[in-house]
Amino acid sequence: MARVSKIMLTGVPTLKKEAKIGDAAKLLAQAQVGCVVIVEDKNPIGIVTELDLVRNAFSKGRSLKESVSRIMTSPVTLMAPDMKLDEALKIIDTKKFRRYPVVENGALVGLATKKDVVNAISDNLRFHRNIQNIVLILFVLFELFIFVLGKYMPQYLPFGI
Repeated sequence: MARVSKIMLTGVPTLKKEAKIGDAAKLLAQAQVGCVVIVEDKNPIGIVTELDLVRNAFSKGRSLKESVSRIMTSPVTLMAPDMKLDEALKIIDTKKFRRYPVVENGALVGLATKKDVVNAISDNLRFHRNIQNIVLILFVLFELFIFVLGKYMPQYLPFGI
């Protein structure tokens, strides 16, 4: 089974907890990831998504000069790069988040998304189903060969069956 390190995004945008909501909004507009991870000494302590901005900042009339820590989701659920994808899926099923910081030795190394984990597992299942179908076809062909051999070959054998 594949590992989180194979599907994680690297180069995740980060901010310190002292950063302003406006900084997070600018970074989210530039980044294609949909979130900013809030770090303290390279360790993720929170996450701000586009939805967090809409729900907690803009709809509540917060100032863009307020600290990003006022709207971040914390604590965050973390994943490890060597975690198997089925383990990651269990976390996704229980926590219901869409983005998970990937941490190794206390430092942020990437971001795993629900979409990427599900797609990777789906691709893996598709591959295994294709293998099963090939084996099934080979088995049917073998059975057909045995049937033909048993039905038509005895008449050509000198000792009969």
